[in-house]
Amino acid sequence: MKTKLIYLLVILFSFVIYSCDDEGALQNQSQPDASTFTSIQDLRNSLKPNPYVQTLNPSNSFSITGPDGTTITCSENSVIDSSGNTISDDVNISLYEFNTLDEMILAKAPTTSNGNLLVTGGSFEVTAENTATGEELEFINWGCQCSLNIQTSPSITHQNQMMLFNGNTDNLDNNGQEVVDWDLQNQGEFGVFDGVFQAWGIDVGFSNCDVLYDMASENGTQFEAIVNGVTDYSGNVEVWLIIDDFPSVVMLTTVNSTPALETYAESIPTGLNGTLIGINVDDDNYLSFGSLPITVAGDDSFNINVNYGTEAELVELIESLVN
Repeated sequence: MKTKLIYLLVILFSFVIYSCDDEGALQNQSQPDASTFTSIQDLRNSLKPNPYVQTLNPSNSFSITGPDGTTITCSENSVIDSSGNTISDDVNISLYEFNTLDEMILAKAPTTSNGNLLVTGGSFEVTAENTATGEELEFINWGCQCSLNIQTSPSITHQNQMMLFNGNTDNLDNNGQEVVDWDLQNQGEFGVFDGVFQAWGIDVGFSNCDVLYDMASENGTQFEAIVNGVTDYSGNVEVWLIIDDFPSVVMLTTVNSTPALETYAESIPTGLNGTLIGINVDDDNYLSFGSLPITVAGDDSFNINVNYGTEAELVELIESLVN
């Protein structure tokens, strides 16, 4: 009788262990190996590169140079507040450099201007902040200039045509979040000298050296991109196009009736080669993403398969597609 009791206890104990292990396995199956974010904006906040920051007194002339060689130079008393008053307190000058296509995607700074493609030579964002009050500051007219190494390797012809564009964040993406668009700066002076873009009369905010892509001899078309598993394209999803034929990245921000995300009408040259990247944060806050190489034939519909993954794997994918 005692032996039978011990035997039953062993069986019962084994069943409990098996049940716990089985439950743990099922629990692990229900939790994908992926980073979690409360929203796509939460992901964006994590992806944006850290700035190069320098604290200085703007009563004197100053110059700061970022790790990738972008230099901002200002004459004395060039920093003002929103009322136009000269700042004599110490300020933090923050410089973000987006000189390669992967950096532009991570910074959410596509190279388009009012729906038109740009051939890019690089971009940056500079901000000024009063260290004592945290107030956002500005540069006076013609007080500051920039020097930017053209790192995205556009053709020599395009290099000579590079112009100064200012970035604005007034337009919104399909998630209702700010996205950079570029306007040609008509008031500054700029030029390219031995592969270095120089511009005078810059302000705080986004700036770049780009040139509009010339589609005069090509047929323009558009396409749509479907991210598998996504039904709400006004939610936490992004689609990007990395163009292979010239240095440029496009963010698709228009939701159509399919539903899908689509490019602007007649904005894409027929025959263009590139790679689509789909990024999604699902209803359970898990990150998924995937890529698809494409050639645009005209009015195409592309399907992007996405899989769960980590933020580091997403960054690795983006970097691998532009190098």
